[in-house]
Amino acid sequence: MRCRSCNSSNTKVTVTEHKVNETWRYCRCLDCKARYKTIEKYAKPKPKISLRSKKTQFKQGEINPSSVLTEANVIELRKLAMEGKTYVEIAKEFGIHRDTVYRIATRKLWSHV
Repeated sequence: MRCRSCNSSNTKVTVTEHKVNETWRYCRCLDCKARYKTIEKYAKPKPKISLRSKKTQFKQGEINPSSVLTEANVIELRKLAMEGKTYVEIAKEFGIHRDTVYRIATRKLWSHV
């Protein structure tokens, strides 16, 4: 990018702001210290990706190939947690980390079960 004042190629983009269908770039010339802004408009609008479509791409539960637990294990794990067994004891029984037990018991993981 060339400076608009002195036509130097010694410029630097200081800030970039992404808007809905355009990008604003704030630039500075390192030779003459001039500052200017460029606006780039997109010919086609950006595709809108919803968070729900991203979330459904992943396999949930026991159909996920890296899953250690089954839905029956999760139900049993929650039952043990409600009975007052510690997360460490439950984790050793199922061969998972205690934080994972906490997240399953509080329905932050496996919330669909």
